[in-house]
Amino acid sequence: MSGRLAGYAAEIERYLRGESGVKREELDDDKSVTGARREAGEFQAMKSYEGTGGGGRLGQGQAGSALGGGRNAPRSSAGGTGLAGSSMSNRAPTVVASSPKAGSAPIMVYGATLAGFRPEEEEEDWKRRGGGGGRGAGRASATGRAARAGYQARAVAARAGYAAGAQPAVFKVMPNPPSTREAAARLLNYIGKREDEKGEKHDIEIFDEDGQVLATGGARKAFLETFCETFEPPLENTNFIEVRVDLAGEVSDAGLSEALNKAFGTKPFIYAQDGQTVEVYAHTDERAGPLAKVLAGGRENSRTKALDKIEARLSEAMGAAGVVAKAEITAAVSREPKAKYFLQKFIRTHSQVRHGNGEPVPGVKNSTKAAASVYEQWRPQFSGRERRNAYHLLFSARAGTDANAVMAAARAVLEERAPGYKFVLAHHKDTKHVHIHAMVQARSADGERLKFYKPDLIAWRESFAEKARENGIAMVATRRMDHAMTRPFTKEHAGAYSRAQSDPRYQVSARTIERVESKRQRRLDRQSLVVNGDAIAAAWQKTVTTMRTAGIVGQALTAAESIGNNFLRFRRDRAGEGQPGPDAGRGVDQSGQKSFLSHPGMRELNALIGDLDMAQTPLEMRRQMARVNQALDNMRETLPPAHRGQFEQYHEEVNDKMHDRLARLQFERQQQRRGGGGEEPIPEREARGRDLPTRDDPRQPVEPHTGTEQEKVRAKQKDANKQKARQSEEQDRKTQRSNDNDYER
Repeated sequence: MSGRLAGYAAEIERYLRGESGVKREELDDDKSVTGARREAGEFQAMKSYEGTGGGGRLGQGQAGSALGGGRNAPRSSAGGTGLAGSSMSNRAPTVVASSPKAGSAPIMVYGATLAGFRPEEEEEDWKRRGGGGGRGAGRASATGRAARAGYQARAVAARAGYAAGAQPAVFKVMPNPPSTREAAARLLNYIGKREDEKGEKHDIEIFDEDGQVLATGGARKAFLETFCETFEPPLENTNFIEVRVDLAGEVSDAGLSEALNKAFGTKPFIYAQDGQTVEVYAHTDERAGPLAKVLAGGRENSRTKALDKIEARLSEAMGAAGVVAKAEITAAVSREPKAKYFLQKFIRTHSQVRHGNGEPVPGVKNSTKAAASVYEQWRPQFSGRERRNAYHLLFSARAGTDANAVMAAARAVLEERAPGYKFVLAHHKDTKHVHIHAMVQARSADGERLKFYKPDLIAWRESFAEKARENGIAMVATRRMDHAMTRPFTKEHAGAYSRAQSDPRYQVSARTIERVESKRQRRLDRQSLVVNGDAIAAAWQKTVTTMRTAGIVGQALTAAESIGNNFLRFRRDRAGEGQPGPDAGRGVDQSGQKSFLSHPGMRELNALIGDLDMAQTPLEMRRQMARVNQALDNMRETLPPAHRGQFEQYHEEVNDKMHDRLARLQFERQQQRRGGGGEEPIPEREARGRDLPTRDDPRQPVEPHTGTEQEKVRAKQKDANKQKARQSEEQDRKTQRSNDNDYER
């Protein structure tokens, strides 16, 4: 067994003995509950991904497209037909992991385990858990089962390869991507220059998508010109609000102008005073679409407090300037045509309209021309959100790995996953690990968008591991949850930690220190073990069983058994502490008792949540949402009162994510109707303010009932669910008939 795996197994042993960096008595503190809930959500997302075979975008050539694991997946050796076959040999050829070729042994173990996977057994297990069959089953169901089996096969094979000594694949999409030509030039300069021993920067070899070396400044400048041809200008911020300000007393013109400028900052605005009331029409950084929706539906019907926060901020700013006033937002608009119209209406309906500096707006008798003039004066200040025009990617491998092989693997991944996109690659040799940096276009010359949602990240990492194996590198695409490792730290965390070590005057939070040190010391994550210990142990048990079926013996099998047995021991220890049953360690609350995560209905709920990614239209998504909410309602009825608080919070989080995906599907459908199907979907955080469905929830807090009263409650609940389904279908039909459902005033 390699030293790294031996250390990992020893860490589990130390944890079980209570000697790890994490004390056993700290498992049930207040902070662990929050962390456990976060890890449970991540693990449920992982299980949802497994349930859909790698995400809902089948047919794009990503992970899960074939049971064998990609176009160049390892083939089974003699004696088995491989995963794509309908049957397998009962006995695969024996693979001994202690082969003299240490580098090729993990690859051999990976290929043999992949060939030894039994998809029919997984299918039976899936059916026992409630999957398959029913209405809607057919070719789509068969495709989903095949993709799911392929993903599970690669996950099992990856764990086996890791136990044999393979390194995990590291692929990252770096933050702050370049969105302008200047930013792209800075990133190209960073990728193409390194410091030597004397601290002087010099050019290093960088390669473009054609394999050409950009050795001179002229070559790099020419590449940058073609690279930036697909860049799009930033989006204009055309969000405006109308605010009514009620003054508490007399205020001079100069004092009022100063207070308004203090409240609205650098944003342009015009205002008109009528006695103790001041009307303001102002540009804002707030997203006006959601504000307009709240105003249209009534504040009392909305859960958001966005309007209250903005109004309080404006009132406090004016108060700080010496003017006691109360601000109230009366209207909001987010599109340029309507923004111009309401600006013209504001000028027409108010007398003595003034600019923010107190000067009168000229030409108010012709309100149309006056509004056009004011708007054009404001336009240079409409700096909006920058588009994502490029990505900064990082391919990483352990120290000592052949850098040329890693470079070849990274190039192969980009050629396969991003065909038609311009990119550059460079190897930075000034770090211990092998780092390959890449800058790639976000939009190709044909207008296709390169996207990195969570399933895409998984697919890229799997592709990187596959290409690395083809180049002789023992690498597999594992998941952090497979090892119960702590979360990785960011560049900002590392910088703050290093500065605090060298400068005692620099303060850094204890959480940042713990996060960096835990990752560097490869500590186990207590929340992952508490919440998902039994599931992790079951995954390693499945891996060991598949390895035995494939005939694998030696150190690889011993390592996998050791890891799985230690997790099983952890689960038994937790059960011995007063949490009996097979689900011990799956979910605990602050008192050490089982939480709702250990409820038997969670399996069905996870499967339904996983099916959400298969929805391709808003109508399908609404129907899936109704099923998920019905499962949540049924689960709530059987929970003890002590767990309902955490369950309600979980319920809200699930609904928020479902509404985010629904909004994105609605936006994509709208773009298709307008002939813009190739546009990039807006992110979930921006989709919240678009055409979200009405979240009318007729459900009331459920109190314990008995007998006929409980039956009445269930009957009411069923009727409410049916009513919600009808409302959802009707709302979807209305949405399809409308090109724009944004409320503006």
